[in-house]
This record gives sequence, C-alpha cells and structure tokens, in this order.
Amino acid sequence: MSYSVFENNILNRINFAGSGNQLAIFRILLGLQIFYSSNSKLIDLLQVAGGTSETVTIFPSFLDTLIASTLVDYLQIIVPVLSVLLILGFLTRFVAPLLFISFLFLFDFWYINFDAPVPWLYIWFPLLIICFSKSSDNISLDALVFGKTLQTQNIQYNSYRWPIELVSAWFVYIYFSAGLAKIFPVTTLIEWMQGGTSQNILYERFLDSFLHYTFNEPFFDYSSNNYIFSILSILSIIVELSVIIILFTNRYNKIIIFLILSMHFFLFLTGVPGFMQLALILGICLINPKLFNDYPQTRNNKTKTAKIF
Repeated sequence: MSYSVFENNILNRINFAGSGNQLAIFRILLGLQIFYSSNSKLIDLLQVAGGTSETVTIFPSFLDTLIASTLVDYLQIIVPVLSVLLILGFLTRFVAPLLFISFLFLFDFWYINFDAPVPWLYIWFPLLIICFSKSSDNISLDALVFGKTLQTQNIQYNSYRWPIELVSAWFVYIYFSAGLAKIFPVTTLIEWMQGGTSQNILYERFLDSFLHYTFNEPFFDYSSNNYIFSILSILSIIVELSVIIILFTNRYNKIIIFLILSMHFFLFLTGVPGFMQLALILGICLINPKLFNDYPQTRNNKTKTAKIF
C-alpha cells in the first residue's frame, strides 16, 4: 500500500504516459453532454418564468443582465454548434476556447436563475483543460485533415496524461467537497445522519420516480422507517469522502467509480436524474490508459508504474 501511495499519487501520475484515444473519447463525450445540456428546455422556461434572484456569479451584474436580456437566444445556437465541432474535433484549438466562454455565459444565465450544480459544475473545468490539451490528436477531423502536422509536433511524454489526471482531481473535488458539506458544521452532520433529507427526497419525488412507474408503489413506508434513511445518508457520506483516495493511489479507482455510479443510479431510480451520466463522463478519466490501444507499452520504465486498477 505504501508503495502505491508514494509511486502512484497524482503528482507522479501526471508525468506518466497517457492515451490519446482516451483523451479524445473524453472530448467527444464532454461535447455530447454540452450539446445535450445546452438544448435543455429549462433554459427556455427560465426566460419566461421567474427563478432564483439572489444568486451571485463571477461576472459583474451588468454582464449578467446583458446575457439574460440579449445574449441567451444567440448562445442557444452558438453553444450547440461549437459543441458539435468539438465532438468532431474540427479546429479544436480555436473551437474549445470559444465554446468555453460561450458555455460560461449560457450557464451563467442558467445558474443565476436556477441555483443548482447540474451540469455546469461537472463541465466547466474539464472544458478549460480541453482548451490546453491535445485532445484532437486522435479520433478527430483535425487528425484526418492535419494528420501529418500533428505527427510532426513535439509531443511530450505526458501530453495525453496530464489532462486526464487533472480531470480526475476535479472528480475528487466535486464529491469530496459534497461529503465535507454534509459533515461541517457538526450540526449539519447530525441533521444529515438523522436521515431527514434523504427521506424527503424519496418521499417527495416518488410520483416522478422510475420506481413509481415500474412498481407503482414504494418498497416500504417512506413516511416512517427513519433508520433506513439514516443508513442511506451515512453511506452517501462514506462514498463521497472515499474519492480522496484517488489523489494518493489509483489502485482503487475501479471500486470508487462503481460506488459513485451506484449512488447516482439509486438517486435516478428515486427521481433525481441528471448526475449519473456526468459522473460517468468524468469517470472515463479513471480508466486504465493501458486499455486503449495507443498506449505506449515500452517507452520506458515509468509506464510500469502507471497503474490505474
């Protein structure tokens, strides 16, 4: 275990060899998610219905007002178009920064009217990383059209690995911070462990849940059996805090992504959609790069320590 911690921590892994195919697949999936999210009917609804009004963003108030009053209609066209270009990997060096800025503007409008972390929290930092990465070297029109140019570039040994590891760190940040928010302050931890929040989620969302449409009735009385909700709440904290292990060793990535996806799948069944596919997209960066056929097998001895699970 100590060997894994010292040899396979994220500061070392960021210097290992990576897979251009893995990075390209992540780029494609991220573009698909942006295209899907930017076509959400919620954006149209927020233009005609009142939302939250006290949310503060990183932008000055005059820019928030300009986006809401003038730019949203244009951004609803620009963001999907740019996301398609990102998926295709065409002129990615120019498309990715434009998409990043357009995405921030569009979801600034979303967030200021609908104070929730889905989906912008999962996307904005990985999209920023894509702007500085060589994600279009593989599985892209750039590689098809400019293939010879790409092949003659001075590719550093870890060019395909450092973006993957930074996204893995972002994965840790999202879930570990969610776990911390449940335990600090201590009064929050006590309230969460009592299971009231989990009980309200299952109780209030049941009629909209997959379980309702499948079985028509709950498995048990959601208005009682508080101990079950306490167990579920404690388990969620354990799962979310466990992701910190990824920073120190990647030996348990397979178990961690399974637990996170299982948690989201359960939430999906109970009527909380929208998270699982986002976790799955970021989870691509937790996969062993050796599973992709472009991984350099014999570059040097460093590749032998680049284990994921």
